[in-house]
Amino acid sequence: MKRPVTITISHALGREAARQRLQGGVATIRDKLGSFGMRLIEEDWQGDTLRFGVAALGQTVSGRIDIEDELVRVEVMLPWMLAIFAEKLRLGVEKQGRILLEHKPTRA
Repeated sequence: MKRPVTITISHALGREAARQRLQGGVATIRDKLGSFGMRLIEEDWQGDTLRFGVAALGQTVSGRIDIEDELVRVEVMLPWMLAIFAEKLRLGVEKQGRILLEHKPTRA
């Protein structure tokens, strides 16, 4: 049985800018996953939704990211063996999401 973990991150970028930031940040996230012995095995963008899969500890974690005008919703389905990491996952995703979606005003 899989356990869903849902994380929501608010932003003030608008849908298009948020999607661009997240698409640009996938390479960084891929590198970070590798340092923890994980790897991105699926990455499928369909409009403002990313479906992804990550291989970790012999298990596959699947999920999706939905980008809205003021909110990004991340849903990850954890296999029961990895459910003990749910809170660490939630904290890590929130932190990375906030970094990627932080509003950076342009300098004049």
